[in-house]
Amino acid sequence: MNDSQKLGGWQNALGWTCAGVMALLWIVAGLYKLSDIGGFQVKLSQLLFPTALTLPATLAVATSELFAGVLLLRPAWRRLGGLVSTGLLLAFMAYMAVNYTALQGEDCSCFPWLERAVGPAFFWSDGAMMAASLIAAWFAPKMVAIKQTRFVLFGIIALATVALGFDKFGPEGGTDVPATVVVDGQDYNLRQGKVFLYFFNPTCLHCLAVGKELSKYTFPADFVGVPTQDFYFGPGFLEDAGLTGMVKLSPDLDLLKETFPFNDVPYAAAIEDGKVLRRYSMIDLEEPEMGRSLRELGLIQ
Repeated sequence: MNDSQKLGGWQNALGWTCAGVMALLWIVAGLYKLSDIGGFQVKLSQLLFPTALTLPATLAVATSELFAGVLLLRPAWRRLGGLVSTGLLLAFMAYMAVNYTALQGEDCSCFPWLERAVGPAFFWSDGAMMAASLIAAWFAPKMVAIKQTRFVLFGIIALATVALGFDKFGPEGGTDVPATVVVDGQDYNLRQGKVFLYFFNPTCLHCLAVGKELSKYTFPADFVGVPTQDFYFGPGFLEDAGLTGMVKLSPDLDLLKETFPFNDVPYAAAIEDGKVLRRYSMIDLEEPEMGRSLRELGLIQ
């Protein structure tokens, strides 16, 4: 008689149910992060994670989530999967607890269909998932063939490596920029020469900090600023950032977002003759990476 047969029918069913639910959550969450590595880096940065560590942290979290999900699906590995799952949830809860005062109310959604904010409900939901993970581990058969799990881990790491390469070096979607936009009240040809587009919220302190860094460079390329709200505050923002005289303003946010569908600012794009050379998320607009990249593309001196 095997271990699953030794368990009562309700115990076996409960163990399978908890394992299946948690496996689905982890696999979808891991694939979701690998499909948008840069986007999750931004989310980690917003959650006060050190900017320099957001990339390795994203890959580590996504890999661990997929590993836990796969282990939970196989009864022989389910106990280990339940423990990995529990460890992940404990780490998430501990981080949010340590930073609770600063992060309260901030979006912390890690699953594509669940929107959550840092607050009591976050801890209740993670506590419920931890209970499900422990139940799956408790009612799992004896662990066997544990050494084979390393091949699962190697496969997931290979998948993460491919996803990273595609995220950083893959083709850019929507590279055809609009032919013309309005800049300083006149039609401007966006498909001629080199252009640096900088999207900013005039009341965003992070946008202001990036703007001050950009003001230190000399731009042989055209520098076009695009306020994402309160357009008439744009000139004041440029003055505060030291960009007055360097930057022309465009009100065509909606038109440009068809090509650059970003979620958060600051955000930027480098363009040459209508082709998007590179897009810059919040993470990419950090020194020294920002200056090095702009110099390589010939946008600054």
